[in-house]
Amino acid sequence: MMYIVEAHDAAGKIDLPLSEVRSELIQQFHRHWLQICGDRRLPTRAEIDPSNFKRILPNVILLDIERDPFRVRYRLCGTKVTELRGYLTGRYLDQVSAEDLRDTMLPYERAAAERRPVFSLGWLTGKLGASHPFQAGIWPLASDGQTVDACVAVEDFPKLQRAAMRHSAVLQAS
Repeated sequence: MMYIVEAHDAAGKIDLPLSEVRSELIQQFHRHWLQICGDRRLPTRAEIDPSNFKRILPNVILLDIERDPFRVRYRLCGTKVTELRGYLTGRYLDQVSAEDLRDTMLPYERAAAERRPVFSLGWLTGKLGASHPFQAGIWPLASDGQTVDACVAVEDFPKLQRAAMRHSAVLQAS
């Protein structure tokens, strides 16, 4: 059995300014991303060195970006993400999203099209119906330095534990 918390956007925001991001995990990865960008617009996936951000690895997601049609595929998910959202590796976002797919895809589309990080605030619904805030950051990567073909995301779930989650039929083991 897999578990996921339902995400919803009540009072959520897509494309927050970095100054409104309170997550130290997201801030830390953003500093790392800027450092590897240097004078270039976008880094490559190969330049992302996990040894530089070991503390946040449980909250990291590596995603492939496909075009025509636009799709997002989970390449790798950290242990905290897997614990709270279920096993997503190898699956597409449009296969596992229980909420409005358009709202879910928008931050990835924006990061890919505009070739810049996108930060958001959302809410997760626990098994007892309580809402839990989370913040996310999405950073674009480009093998050729121009065309976004991957992203790194960091999701921060302060104080949310697996015990608070509701079982979801969306992510049954295949």
